[in-house]
Amino acid sequence: MKTDTNQVRRRCEFARSFRRAALISVVFILHPSSFTLANGPVRPGEPTVDYYKAEGRGISVRWEVEPKTVHVSSDLTVTLVVTGAQNPTEIVKPDLRKLKPFDVFKITEVPDPPRNATAKEVRFGYKLAPRDTSVTEVPALKFHYYNQFAAEGKRFPSTRTDAVEIIVTEPPKAERSIVPIEAPEFLFHPATGPDVIGRGPFVPCQWAWLAAVCFGPLVCFGWFLVWRRVFPDAAQLARMRRSRAARRATDAIRKANRMPDPPAAVANAVLGYLRTRFPIPEAAVTPSEIAAALKERNVPDEIAEETGDVFRACDRARFAPACDNGLSLVASAKAAVARLEALA
Repeated sequence: MKTDTNQVRRRCEFARSFRRAALISVVFILHPSSFTLANGPVRPGEPTVDYYKAEGRGISVRWEVEPKTVHVSSDLTVTLVVTGAQNPTEIVKPDLRKLKPFDVFKITEVPDPPRNATAKEVRFGYKLAPRDTSVTEVPALKFHYYNQFAAEGKRFPSTRTDAVEIIVTEPPKAERSIVPIEAPEFLFHPATGPDVIGRGPFVPCQWAWLAAVCFGPLVCFGWFLVWRRVFPDAAQLARMRRSRAARRATDAIRKANRMPDPPAAVANAVLGYLRTRFPIPEAAVTPSEIAAALKERNVPDEIAEETGDVFRACDRARFAPACDNGLSLVASAKAAVARLEALA
């Protein structure tokens, strides 16, 4: 029983110690002296804007601007000069890009000269390019600093630079520069005399006129033949197509015996010729339908029926007992193509 009482007492003491430590931690965290910045503890009343860590009794700031007249989008060299600071190495360079009055400039920071602890002034350089001609000045800059000798509540006075008037103009229009030509002097003077004119214009002799009269028509006729050959008209193109279709059909018929199914090869060759030469419908596949389609294309009845007989012979050779040999079938197909070609 005594052992249980000791355990309970130790637990209570541990809980009181834990609560005490937690309370001390909260008080330490919430105490103002525990807040720190990168540059040290926050002083009571320290400004949150326009304060750049400068310390001294009577600090002054000013702008140095060069030049005072500038074109749009051209750079002004602007320097902020801080005088009278006791901690020159600790002053933070103002970021003008975060200040709204400077939005009228395109701002570029430039490297600053090295600082030492005994320097009487600190210089911060910038490049400011006006965005348009409405810009008339480099705005004033407010600058808080810390004065440890001032009364409580007045240790962060402020100073400011004077605004500097500037003139912004439109950029000049680009002018075409004239580049002189470097060449010998005689090239700049016109040449005259008989050597320049020569022997005068060409005058053809009488034989030239006779040759033109005799050979001119022959040359024109030859050119006409060449033109017709290179650029045939519609009728000649149709004849050439028909001639090519006949040659292809004849070659396919001649090679039909090399195919696995010669009668089918012959029939396909003749049918392909007919659809090129006489555009018969795709639905015409039987001998009777092919003959009827040819008659509708003004093919004589006798030739149309003979063409149909070629397809009937091909069908007999494929599906009936052998009655026609391959040579006679090829000959009949060639004769049918020749008869149809003769109709052109």
